Amino acid sequence: MNHTNKTFAYIGIAGALTMALSDMILLGQPVSGSYYDISSFGAMQHIDSMRAALGSILGLVASFFICFGFWFLKKVFEPVNQKLSTVLFIALSSIIFFGGAFHAGYYFISKPGFSPDSYNLIPQIVLNDFINHLELISYLGVPGFLIGSILFFKLSLDEQFPKWLRYCNPLTLSFIFLAVFYFLPEPVGGYLKPTFLNLATASLFIFSTRV
Repeated sequence: MNHTNKTFAYIGIAGALTMALSDMILLGQPVSGSYYDISSFGAMQHIDSMRAALGSILGLVASFFICFGFWFLKKVFEPVNQKLSTVLFIALSSIIFFGGAFHAGYYFISKPGFSPDSYNLIPQIVLNDFINHLELISYLGVPGFLIGSILFFKLSLDEQFPKWLRYCNPLTLSFIFLAVFYFLPEPVGGYLKPTFLNLATASLFIFSTRV
């Protein structure tokens, strides 16, 4: 793997870590990892306008740079199957397409009324619609996540790659990070659990540079 391609991986790692930071800003709370559900949407009631604006901007910008890491994966697997490596890139990038929209959506929490002081003054139906919108965007990213994980596993079965690489696919890494962070006590768990997908993505790029 040449130096140029690895530079793409390093850019992707920086993007994933920045996205993790944005999630800590948006949803991090001094609670245990199991306090909120997987989405941590319940933490939205504690987001002030500054956190919402900063976190959403960081997440939107970081989503672009994460795609450089997915391009690196495409280059890693091109010698095995060029067509499938391209599909892998498209599938994984689709997650970030919806991920960027997901993070941008949090900006609207910073509008008047979406703050800890006035959260309870907002009609519940408005809050439910906002959360439902974010959930829909999340679900739209699931097919790309699953397809990308399956293709990564399939392509890494090639004999030129070490056997451990196949277990470093997005699905497995995300499950491991979620399982660990879920059981972390307060205050660490509440800050780390919202980052599990992004830290798994950063780890995916890191492990892939080792081959």
